[in-house]
Formats: sequence, structure tokens, C-alpha cells
Amino acid sequence: MDNLLNKNPGTYTVVKINTPCKKLYELGIIPGSKITVISSNKRGPILVRIGNSKIAIGRGMAGAILVE
Repeated sequence: MDNLLNKNPGTYTVVKINTPCKKLYELGIIPGSKITVISSNKRGPILVRIGNSKIAIGRGMAGAILVE
């Protein structure tokens, strides 16, 4: 289990979210959901796909999302 910041592009399952963040839940990022990392740079936001939507997540939020 690792946070989203440390993952390469690919599909992962959300295991846990370390901080209570209503915005993540509104976007459908909840434990058990599938999340696909499209682009992960050393700087700037992480581009992910949730369902049929592409969204950019800030590095702080991405660090709170634990996936496997």
C-alpha cells in the first residue's frame, strides 16, 4: 500500500484516504474505487481518471490517497 504520489501511470484500487476531504468523495474517490494515473510528474498536479472523467489532483491531496 502506497500513496498516489509514488505510483507510475496505471490503474490502482483506492484503499484508504488519510485526511477527511469532502471534495475527493464528491469526485468519486472513495475506498474500493478504481483510479487510473495518467500522468505523474515530479512537480505540479497528478492527472487521473475516475470513471469517465479526467481530473487533476494537487500533490497534497494525492499524498493522502493510499492505493494498491
